[in-house]
Parts: sequence; C-alpha cells; structure tokens
Amino acid sequence: MTDIWQFWRDALAGKEQAIDADKPHCGFYKMRDGKDGPWLPVMIRMDGDVMRCRVGDNSDADPLKIWTWCASRPISKESAKQAFETGNFPGDAPAAIGDNSGEISIADQIKDYAGQALGWFRKTGIKDEKSKDIAANYRAELLRLSKEADTNRVAEKKPHDDAAKAVQAKWKPVIDTADGAAEELRAGLTAFMTAEKRRLEAEQRSKWEAEQKAAAEQRAKIEAEREKQMRDDPIAALTSPEPELPMAPPPPEPVKVQAGGQRGRKTGLREVTRYVVTDHAKALAFFAESEDVRELVGKLADRASKAGVAVPGVEKRIEEVAA
Repeated sequence: MTDIWQFWRDALAGKEQAIDADKPHCGFYKMRDGKDGPWLPVMIRMDGDVMRCRVGDNSDADPLKIWTWCASRPISKESAKQAFETGNFPGDAPAAIGDNSGEISIADQIKDYAGQALGWFRKTGIKDEKSKDIAANYRAELLRLSKEADTNRVAEKKPHDDAAKAVQAKWKPVIDTADGAAEELRAGLTAFMTAEKRRLEAEQRSKWEAEQKAAAEQRAKIEAEREKQMRDDPIAALTSPEPELPMAPPPPEPVKVQAGGQRGRKTGLREVTRYVVTDHAKALAFFAESEDVRELVGKLADRASKAGVAVPGVEKRIEEVAA
C-alpha cells in the first residue's frame, strides 16, 4: 500500500525530490501570503478519495493552485499545529500590534514593537536556534514597519515637496537675476572705488609730503636766522623771545570712498579677510590627524576603491553582517 505521507517525510528529512506541479502530496508545509507577506501553515490531506487543503484559516484552498508555492517548504506537524492555532510558527516573533487594522498609527506600532523586541532581546539574548529565529523575525518585522513608515513619510511629504519646488521654480530665477546683476555691479564698483581710493590717497600723501617739506624748510630758515643772530648780536639773541618753529603736519586721515545712498545704505569699501593655501602639502600635513580630514579621506578612498582604483594605504576587508 502506498504511503501518501512519504513525500512529505522525505522532504522533511532533507532528501531532494522532483516536484510535479500537477501532483500535490499530503503533508505539512508553509507558504508566503503574497510577495513578502507573512508565512502561512499549509496542510494537505486525503478525505476519502478527495484531497483537501488548508492554508491558514482557509480550509477550502485548492491544493493544485498552492502546491508549487509550498512543496519545497515542508514543516513538522507540531510546527503546523502551533501556526494553525496561534498564527505563529515556533521561533516566530509576534506581529506588530494593530498590524493591518488601522487601529493605531504606524508611529505607535513602531514605538511599541521596537520596545517589545529590544525588551525581549536584552532579557533573553540570542543563545540557541529558537532565539536566533525570533531575533531575525523581530528584525524582519521592524524593517517592514520601517518601510511602511517611510512610504507614508514620502507620501505625506510629497505635496510639501511639490509646493516647495513650485515656489523655488517661481522665485529662484528672479532672485538669481537680481543677485547676478548686483554682483556684476559690485565688481565694477569695487574696481572703480579701489582705483579712486588709491588716487585720493596719492593726492593726499603728495599734499602731506609737500606740507612736511615746507614746514621743514621754514624750520631750517628760522633756525639759520637764529644762529646768524647769535653770531652777530648774541645779547639781542639771548634777550629776545624764542622764535616759534612751525609744527610738522599730522598724517592724513584714511581715505573713505562711498557711493549711492539714495536707495538703501551707502556703498563703501570694506576689508574682507581671506586665507589662501599657498603650500597644499604643508597645509595637508598640518591637518593630517584631524577627524574631519580622516572622515573625508575615508569617503574619498571608499568611492575610488569601489570605482576600481587602487588607493595606496587602503586595504579591502570583507565582513559578514546579518541581513
């Protein structure tokens, strides 16, 4: 007599078997509820001469329609029994509260579920096959919730992004036109006002130097007359008051060149301090141990290495992480 459960037993034992899409076999299996959906328990059995199939809560499933989706995923009878009764397979993490119900917000679901997952992890840890599966399932559910939240974020943010883009498209070219014209005028003003300042400074210095020279010549003349008087008539020279010597002119005030003022504030020249790297190697050596430089070099090295460039001082390391 043929054992109708033999295919399932052999599959559960890990034996490779050919799967015929038109020939379902009795046994216990699992399958996805749609693409990336949750796992559902499957039971295929004979009821007299009729093959029956249960998938999750559906006891009238067509075994031919679901067979290829579950045939390569046999599970134990005990696992199927638990999944049918509780909705969770052994090693499953519980579904998020409010999942697919809309009763609570996705934000509250994530907050509650993340707390539940981390509470379990910090208390129990990962120490065996079951806890390993639970941790992976918790993580998968958190990533699903994260993806759903991000989809909501994008959808909720889109009208604001579209509105912001419309405002930007309306005003940015106008602003750029005004700023561009103003900058061109500024460059012209800077060139003219700088030249004008240099011209006025030259005139001022020339005048000041002429005044200095005249004062020095007057002083020399008075001193020469005083010396002559001391030689010719020392008594008169000593009894007469000291001649007043001319003072040297003070240095000129800084030249200020201004323009406009009828519309807005006046335009003047102001000093702007800029620091220009004249020796790149020395400057780079000075900042070599800076965290900012290290981070930037790391990004540049990663980008170049991924592009196939052999960067000196960089080695390739392959790590395995849970995915």
